[in-house]
Amino acid sequence: MAKVTNKKKRKKSKKNANKMRRYVYLFRLIIVLIVFITAASVGGYYYINALLDDLPPFEKLEKYEPSLMTKVYSADSVLIKEFYEQNRNPVDLDSIPISVKQALLATEDRKFESHWGFNTLSTIRAAVMAVPRKLIGKTVHGASTITQQLARNLYNEIGFKKNIERKIKELLTSIQLETMYSKKEILEMYLTQCYFGDGAHGIQSGSEKYFGKNAKLLKVEESALLIAQLKAPSHYNPYRRPKRALRRRNVVMHNMFKMNYLTKKEYDSLKTVPITVVEKGNESDEQAPYFAEYVRQQLNKKNKIYDFNYLRDGLNVYTTIDSRIQAMADSAVQKNLKMLDSTTKYRFIKDRRNGLYKYVKAHYDSSRWKEKMKDTLMIDSLAEAKLKPQVALLALNPENGHILAMVGGRNFEKSKFNRTLQAWRQPGSIFKPIIYLTALDNGYKPTTRLLNQPVVIPMPDGSRWTPGNYDRKNIGGLVSLREALRKSLNIISVRLISNLISPRLVIDYAKKFGIDTRYIPAVQSIALGTGALRPIDIITAYGAIANKGTVVKPMGIVKISDKNGQKIEENFPDKTVAVSEETTFLITKMMQDVVRNGTGRRLGWKYGINWPVAGKTGTTNQETDGWFCGFTPKIAVVVWVGLDDEAFKLGRGAAGGNTALPVWGTFVKDLYRKLKWKKEDFTVPEGIDSLEICKDSYKVAGPYCPKSKCYMEYFNKKYLPVEKCDVHSGSYDEEEKDDDDRMGY
Repeated sequence: MAKVTNKKKRKKSKKNANKMRRYVYLFRLIIVLIVFITAASVGGYYYINALLDDLPPFEKLEKYEPSLMTKVYSADSVLIKEFYEQNRNPVDLDSIPISVKQALLATEDRKFESHWGFNTLSTIRAAVMAVPRKLIGKTVHGASTITQQLARNLYNEIGFKKNIERKIKELLTSIQLETMYSKKEILEMYLTQCYFGDGAHGIQSGSEKYFGKNAKLLKVEESALLIAQLKAPSHYNPYRRPKRALRRRNVVMHNMFKMNYLTKKEYDSLKTVPITVVEKGNESDEQAPYFAEYVRQQLNKKNKIYDFNYLRDGLNVYTTIDSRIQAMADSAVQKNLKMLDSTTKYRFIKDRRNGLYKYVKAHYDSSRWKEKMKDTLMIDSLAEAKLKPQVALLALNPENGHILAMVGGRNFEKSKFNRTLQAWRQPGSIFKPIIYLTALDNGYKPTTRLLNQPVVIPMPDGSRWTPGNYDRKNIGGLVSLREALRKSLNIISVRLISNLISPRLVIDYAKKFGIDTRYIPAVQSIALGTGALRPIDIITAYGAIANKGTVVKPMGIVKISDKNGQKIEENFPDKTVAVSEETTFLITKMMQDVVRNGTGRRLGWKYGINWPVAGKTGTTNQETDGWFCGFTPKIAVVVWVGLDDEAFKLGRGAAGGNTALPVWGTFVKDLYRKLKWKKEDFTVPEGIDSLEICKDSYKVAGPYCPKSKCYMEYFNKKYLPVEKCDVHSGSYDEEEKDDDDRMGY
């Protein structure tokens, strides 16, 4: 009995011990769980805090500033260029078709109107699937709403890594966005921010890129094609993968049908519509590319001044360029390039002084040069590489300095070098009006005469310089300044600068007229246009002559405003009076004579420009450069023609009158005809008087001077001539002798 009792006691004791062990185990388990939960909570707290620290700050969420494009407009309100990091335009949801919103919601986020940043069921499902997928090395799936996609696209802090951390950041940010913005604002931000491929950010840019029109004009199938790009723009690109793009577009429209945005009949009809997108453009299709690059450089300089970024801030830039005038300038250049190409090649082959003969002799040994002279393949290759003349054209409104047209070369795609602003070239005779103007402003008259005979100029190195006229002819006696400029006589220009005025004085006047004279030496040879300047220098000076002696600094930007239309900068003409109206009127009348009767007369008989025009041709040593610059009261235009490699020449006989002048004539003739400009004459200032001058004496005509030898000349009233003609002074002048013969005496 005692044994049984003891056995029961041991059994009970063992049972109690087991029970106690279970309690202890359970207690330990509870402690472990508490510790684990606490640790997990603390770890989760710090983990979430770490993620929150990586989220975009509240101020950044509150201030939505997408990267926007800067738009450059012409004076006639044509968009000529856009600058951007991302091709993006802001969008107003109310201004675009409802089909865009419907396609977006049906495809990307059907519960957008009801959720508060994320889709709960989709997020839980994605979270449940995330762990096993992570363990087996597969990508974690999305479940992103439109708000979450917007959060990811807006803020770099979230990133694009496909992991759980990014999804948490995305979710938390989307909740914040939903509390700060309305659903309409979120959709507007999304449609402004999202990427549609081919460099187009935002629905407006996408519409312009693919369909060439404003987003408010999108059709249903076009809206669907754009939304189709959102999944993978390169994969569904309609230019490169049209079949894929078509299938994806139809999927989007099917989603719209499922959401009752389209009827079955509408869907069946629209899915058969083929994709039609505009042809891709390129830089060469842009208007005024050289001018646009000039504007870009100006904006780049202003970035620091105004603390803006023209590539991101969506500026509006209003310029001086006139798209109609620019189009005519481009056309005039292109019309003349073919002729310039062929004549330059022809002259190069024929010119034994500086052409093919000289080139072959310099590059091939004596045993091969005659053979190479007949190598047409070599000649064609050389012509293609070296003998393509470049053309620069710059048109200016002389009254306010506005640049109206700019052509910096024959092809912007091949060469961004802007020859109107950057090419320092020898001016030749195009510089002569500055010399003659200097003389006129210092008391000399259009009738002042100098000897047209060779002159010898001692040089600093002890040598002697004997300049001649361009054609080595026209040598004679006394020649008036008017006639000398009309015929572009080098000898008279040299005598003028040597005997009547000085090189230093001419340089001073050139500076007054806005010419950068850093490469123009104060020596007698500037009478022939030595040194170097740019087309913009010449047009500034000629524009000042057209503007009655007032220099206006050329300008291209009138106003810059921010994306909200607030003015950042406004520019006005920068004017400086250089000389009197009387002086510029006198040189203008002399330059009119150049066009009517001198080296520029081709403008009349070939191009029909018979209204008041003043101008001057220019040709440099060995026909390296050809120039023509001229003006009317409304416009001043300079044209330069030459080869970038100055070792190659335009060829013997390629003067400015038959290289640059044809471009000028084509352009100005079209300009006046198409724009119906009034053909005004130059205004005569009050300080100018006109007198009848006898061509035999270049003195004031007397009563006996033959009418056939008299002409009207203009003078500054301060320097009116008083001497009467002493050649025809009595009854034995030529007319009376003729009368005597007819009467039988």
